[in-house]
Amino acid sequence: MKHSIEKIFKNLNLYLLIILTLTTISFLFIVEQYYSYKKVDNLSNQKVILFNLLEEQKQLKHIDIIQFNASIAKLNHATKNLYTQNQYNYISLYLLNHTQSYIVDLNTLSDMTKTFDTQSREYLKIIENNKKTNLIILSLENTHEKIASFIDSMLIKNISYDKKRFDIFSLVFILLFILLLITTFWYKKRLRSIHDDILFLYAIDGNKNAEIFSQEVDAISLRMKRKTQISDNPAMVDPITEIPNNKGMLQAYSERKGIKDSSFSSVSILEIDNFSKSKRTFSQEFTQDILKKVAYTISLHQQATDVIARSDYNQFTLIFSRTSKEQLYKHTDLIRQSISELKLSSPEKEIVNITVTGAFINKANHAPLEESIRKAKELLQSARHLGNNKIFQTKDLPK
Repeated sequence: MKHSIEKIFKNLNLYLLIILTLTTISFLFIVEQYYSYKKVDNLSNQKVILFNLLEEQKQLKHIDIIQFNASIAKLNHATKNLYTQNQYNYISLYLLNHTQSYIVDLNTLSDMTKTFDTQSREYLKIIENNKKTNLIILSLENTHEKIASFIDSMLIKNISYDKKRFDIFSLVFILLFILLLITTFWYKKRLRSIHDDILFLYAIDGNKNAEIFSQEVDAISLRMKRKTQISDNPAMVDPITEIPNNKGMLQAYSERKGIKDSSFSSVSILEIDNFSKSKRTFSQEFTQDILKKVAYTISLHQQATDVIARSDYNQFTLIFSRTSKEQLYKHTDLIRQSISELKLSSPEKEIVNITVTGAFINKANHAPLEESIRKAKELLQSARHLGNNKIFQTKDLPK
């Protein structure tokens, strides 16, 4: 069974998209873990700030109100940061459903911090009035202990969440790694087979018994074999240009018309402007050089289902098949442009610019080839006096 290269590369695009998606998910997981650790640092830092505030107050020293306000502001800012950092917990948001519970804990922590703030300010007033502070110190210690215990519980929950996230991602990443490993080797094998197919086409003396992997290369190989059969028969090949003659053109067309991939066909006849049967301005050797260059230039544009031939002394016939009529004319005119760029040095050391004039006919699907060739010759005969270096269509003729 032959495999389609087109289908393999379409699947490869999907495979690369999946890899990109998995890489993005992995990046989001790293971001989530980073902010999870930041939350741990945040909560631990709040415990330190609260402990320092409590110790300063227990020592019954005069507390700098500015420093006190700064510490309280740090606590409030840390709590706000926890709300922000929680937004990056993608797994908790969409899979574990821990977000609502965590928000409740943050609200509770915020309320407890406000209570500690209120009690601390009352304590500061008592110190200023030189009143007894034992009762308020006990209250502060109790509030501090509650906050510290609550923060510890949040840290434990965070560790639990991290473990659940890790368990989920461990399973997912193991499965994905196995899938990617299998898929990578699968594609490696197929790409290697495609590479072997290309080498088979590239080789001059390829192994005729080699097993072809892909449908496309199999079709190309078949067409190459058919082309070789024609070129191996001297009666069907023009000896100067080494492309088919009229007989070879008809044979090639009969073989290839059944394997056309497109819906539209055309017949064009290109005539070299520099010389003709009645106007032999160059030596035979230089004329042959021009014919070889023109034939070679045309062959560079030849596609698998195309047929080209040297059909007369200075004429070439092109039978093309394309997906649209516009492409047929565009590609034919592109050949004309390519030939017009040819510059050869004559035996007299003069630079000769080669041009061709052509007649282009759209061929109906069921129309005989001979009829289209006849129309192209008539069009070329009528268009000769209209100018050189142009591809003429029937609509270009004056009415």
